[in-house]
Amino acid sequence: MMEKIYETLVRLNSLQFKYRTIISFVLVLLMMIFIDIIFYSNFQLIADFFLRKFDVNLSNPDAIDLTFAPEIWGGVLAMVLGTLIIVIAIAAESSPKLMDLFVKDWLSLVYVWFLILASLHAVLIMFYVAPLDRASSSVLNTYVYLFLASLFTLPYIFYILLYSKTSNVVSTISSIIKKFINNMRKPMIHSAMKNDTAIVGEYQKEIMGSLDQLDDLLAFTEFKETQTEIIRQISQIIQLYIKKKSSFDNTFFLLTNTIKSNATFRTYTEIQYKEMAESKTFYEVKTFRLLGSAYIKMIANDRFDIASLIPAEMVDIGKTCLDAKDDIALGHVNIRFNTLFRFAIKHAYKNNEPRNLYNLAFHYANMIQEYIKADRVDMAKYCYDKFKFYANDIYKNAESNPGLYFVVDTLTFELKKCQVLIHDKKWKDDDQLDLLKMILQLDKPPGYSKDDVDKGILGGNNGTRRIQIGLALFYLSVEKNEFAKAIAEDYLDDLAYFDEKTFKANANTQCFLLSIFGPQFWEDTDRGTLNIYFAPEKEQIEPFKELLFSLMDKRLEALQRDVKFLSLEVDKLMQKRQRQDGYLNDADKDQMEDLQRKIAARANNDEDVVTTWTTNNDILYSLLCIAFFADEEIDESEKDIIYDSYKIFVPKVNNENFNHDFGLTTSKFIDLKTEDLRQKQFDKSLLKIKEELTIDNIKQLVSCYVDIANADDFIHEKEVSLINHAIEIWNLDLKINKPKSGKKLEIKK
Repeated sequence: MMEKIYETLVRLNSLQFKYRTIISFVLVLLMMIFIDIIFYSNFQLIADFFLRKFDVNLSNPDAIDLTFAPEIWGGVLAMVLGTLIIVIAIAAESSPKLMDLFVKDWLSLVYVWFLILASLHAVLIMFYVAPLDRASSSVLNTYVYLFLASLFTLPYIFYILLYSKTSNVVSTISSIIKKFINNMRKPMIHSAMKNDTAIVGEYQKEIMGSLDQLDDLLAFTEFKETQTEIIRQISQIIQLYIKKKSSFDNTFFLLTNTIKSNATFRTYTEIQYKEMAESKTFYEVKTFRLLGSAYIKMIANDRFDIASLIPAEMVDIGKTCLDAKDDIALGHVNIRFNTLFRFAIKHAYKNNEPRNLYNLAFHYANMIQEYIKADRVDMAKYCYDKFKFYANDIYKNAESNPGLYFVVDTLTFELKKCQVLIHDKKWKDDDQLDLLKMILQLDKPPGYSKDDVDKGILGGNNGTRRIQIGLALFYLSVEKNEFAKAIAEDYLDDLAYFDEKTFKANANTQCFLLSIFGPQFWEDTDRGTLNIYFAPEKEQIEPFKELLFSLMDKRLEALQRDVKFLSLEVDKLMQKRQRQDGYLNDADKDQMEDLQRKIAARANNDEDVVTTWTTNNDILYSLLCIAFFADEEIDESEKDIIYDSYKIFVPKVNNENFNHDFGLTTSKFIDLKTEDLRQKQFDKSLLKIKEELTIDNIKQLVSCYVDIANADDFIHEKEVSLINHAIEIWNLDLKINKPKSGKKLEIKK
């Protein structure tokens, strides 16, 4: 029974909203008839009172001149309606939904219908008051209705003028949406929705339609104040929705035709509809897409300050999602931030304008900080990864637009602030280190040559690296030395491209700049005079340099060793080019250039170095063949095993001696050029080893071959073949077979 009553009440409410113009007319008409009857019933008392006090006989219509009333009514009606037509017509040009709101405004409807019906009342009196003997109606119209109409005309005109102001239109529309959202919590609405999906569709239509009205106003208006207010109202609406959403009836989230026919979702597939229904996020998606579209419009029109307001509001929306523990909506907030980043990047590339990226990074980082405050490690890692992704994209494209390098600096700075906050929140060291590693990858897009990018380093002006060093200074100041070491190790990666002297000079330059920079920038920016390169822990500069240079020697030894392996990679590409009639694709060209730069950085004068080929070189050559012949690649694990294997047979070898011997060996390998010649040298080396080494040493060398084959977790047929070939030449009572997938290669006696 109650459900039927609830349903009826909801329907009546919908009808009054839909047919408010007609309802207001009927109500005013009935009220005026009622008042006329009451006035008529008590007229004699009123007439007697006026006769005693003022000697005015209201009972005799002829005693009072009432002929002016219709003319005055006409003037009042013309003034009000004329004002309405002019004001509404003009205001509707900037507020296209004003007319829709006006026809549903109770005050306006009641007042306008009162004027129209009172004017008709005056006309009727002229012809029928005497035959009907209703002097009361004449007095009521002239001295009551006319007085009230004249009294409220000017205030009503002022009301209309204020009502038609775009900011007030925005507030009105917002109030309507908020009212609907709050009403959906009521049990009456719940009950009605369960029994009638048409009611669900109506409520969906109202909250989405009103949102579209705000979007239309945003497109029409050119005033910054109004645009700002619209964006803030949209933000407040979705925040209210997220807060109240849990108290809505589940039927409200059904995907009715109202949703599917909405312009926002017309391009969606059935799968997307299903996902949206399951996640109950149609309103969030619609709101966020409207904000995304608004962002595009603002940056396209150079409204950078208004555009910046949208991600700022997204942060507030994200905080609301955190408070409501709505991870699904929070995921959409992250998606929207990522989408805004893509929009801003495209605009920056096209228009050479990085300002939007600069501002967007600030707001996105504020969202990350909210995740940190809420101890949401998962969300922080997700956003860090996206920062890295977009930074790498920007970094790759900054060659043609050097101003974009500063955006990467900004992204690094924002994550630096996040790292400090994470430290203050005392997150686990493993989590902190994982996030730190992402920061260190912001300027390292995979597979991208650092040649032109690192000109910043050569000039002592690499802002990203400088900010990373500043973060290392912070870690040293709080005794997180392992984190500072991780930053130093990453910095040493630049040694692959520069010689020791150049690297030291640039490191000293970076540290010097950090020592002189203050907290204020010397120019005004969108963030005032904030200097993103300022590092307050200046006393840690010298300890950091000591740490960096102490690690450098070990890194140089490894790089000097690796340069010979790089030569093999170059040779592989050279042969590939010969096979392809001198052609290499862009990826191979970039790799070739990268390898050559790394080799050039380690170049030294070898003219006076003795290059006598010994048995040690034969051992190295055989190890190299096992590692390289199979797949023409040598990974890091194979490099280490080659070095460790060589130390077995040359126990007192150091890095310098190994690099010399390996250099001679690789040069021989490269000079032979063809696989046939290299195979013949492999056989010669095996025979020489047979002459010089003992049987035990030879068997030990076979074990080294097997270790190399097992190093990359994939056993190649060529590796097995080469090892068996060596066993055959050495006449050993050993055998190896390629194992099953997932198994290691073993020696069988």
